[in-house]
Amino acid sequence: MNLFKELLLSLYDFKSFKEFIKNKRRKVFLAGVVLMVLYFFLTMIVPFARFQFKTGGFGKIIEDYVPDFELNNGTLWVEHPIEYEDGGTYIYIDTSLDNYFYDVDEIGNYISDYYQVILVDSEKIIVKSKGEIMGKHFSEFDINYSREMLQRWTPSVYLIVVAYMILAFLFMTALFFFGVLIVALIGMIVASCMKYRLTFGQLYQMGVYARTLPLLIKAIVSFLPFSIPMFGIINFGISVLYIVLAIQKMKESDLQKPIEFVSE
Repeated sequence: MNLFKELLLSLYDFKSFKEFIKNKRRKVFLAGVVLMVLYFFLTMIVPFARFQFKTGGFGKIIEDYVPDFELNNGTLWVEHPIEYEDGGTYIYIDTSLDNYFYDVDEIGNYISDYYQVILVDSEKIIVKSKGEIMGKHFSEFDINYSREMLQRWTPSVYLIVVAYMILAFLFMTALFFFGVLIVALIGMIVASCMKYRLTFGQLYQMGVYARTLPLLIKAIVSFLPFSIPMFGIINFGISVLYIVLAIQKMKESDLQKPIEFVSE
């Protein structure tokens, strides 16, 4: 049977699971990889493509939003002051010679009204996050940088993104097959309770196909602006339910087999 047809049938035709367990292992493995490619496309590629289309890419962001700056010999220069405030977040960058922020041990009261704060002058950066306040002088970093250098690094950023996506795909795929292992282990308990004999290998193959719908639901949920409580348990619960319904169909199919009479 065609691989894509099998994945489609796994969404609604529980009788098909009896055929799935007859597949060779490499075909089942390929089915899992195809599922992960689809999931990865929806959760990683699509959002990144939307980001590129909406912003014009990293180069366009730097061109439109990052002012000219230069960090040289422990001193920062920024073209013009930057101030941003949103809810509990406050960012203020001013490197003019007549403006210096307090040292870290004196800054507490100055930024007590915000949860997250970034203050930058020509000498140092002060950060408040989760109630903790930290400060660093640029002279401690021992680096020289500028907006022009940042723009030159833009192509390398895309290489880093590609490398990250490859590693993310490999990790997510390994996690997927580990998740199928859990489904198969639970499936052994289910099969025992339903008094239907299946090997662990067969249950593992069923588990791959039983993850089709939950994985698609998981991809859709990732686009929601809110989280669903205990979604991980619900998601795996759907896979287990598929195993239960598939075994039930197998039992019904076995009962419908014609009885063969042996003539004497």
